[in-house]
Amino acid sequence: MKLSVVICSGGRPDELKRCLLSLKKQSFKDLETLIIKTKGLARAREEGWRQAKGEIVSFIDDDVVLNKDWAKNLVKIFDKDKMIGGVSGPTLVPEDLLKNRAVFWWHDRQDWLARLWVKLMLDNRPFQVGKITKIGWWTPGSNFKDCLKIKGLIGVDYLEACNMSLRRGLIAKAGGFDQNFTGTSEWCEVDLVMRIKQLGYRLVWNRGVKVEHRVSCSGVFANRKNWLERIKNYLYFRKKCLFVRQ
Repeated sequence: MKLSVVICSGGRPDELKRCLLSLKKQSFKDLETLIIKTKGLARAREEGWRQAKGEIVSFIDDDVVLNKDWAKNLVKIFDKDKMIGGVSGPTLVPEDLLKNRAVFWWHDRQDWLARLWVKLMLDNRPFQVGKITKIGWWTPGSNFKDCLKIKGLIGVDYLEACNMSLRRGLIAKAGGFDQNFTGTSEWCEVDLVMRIKQLGYRLVWNRGVKVEHRVSCSGVFANRKNWLERIKNYLYFRKKCLFVRQ
């Protein structure tokens, strides 16, 4: 098996059906699909890659719709260079759905608070693709259609969590997903790919590996309202980063 696609899903039957339909329409056919419904995203992702049989493991969300050549393009990138450890691409969020994600609260706002956020958290580069900022946040450029103008492969600091493909052997070598991330487990994906990068492998982004992220407010989305848990995940990630730098 060349490719395993892991979908961590919970309480979104309609979204999952739409996602699976886009998988069925893929031009690349040598793949398997695993649907994981274990509680806790870090735990679900860990269970997913351990069950997978493919050389490449792709993690997607149940509320994404894949471009028909998504799988073909990402496999081609991995086949081109054995030192590529992870691949991601555009995760375009329709403009009317940006409001469903709190991280986009600053978009289309010109007040001082939004400008301060963009300056401090996003290094004044809100539409850059795949970078971790000085303060340890992430630039969301991959979620906006202007990223489709970027040609070729570009190196990135992280991979989009809902559109993240990795070599299965490297997930194992890096130790898998850290189970100290809890609940929605934000940052567990960034933590893993940074460990893969520390092994000497490249993380790349290409516009051909495209999905539409139709951000849903149903099912597991309710868990994102646990801000204390999400803050703890972020602080744990930052602590690990500081330890590595020392």
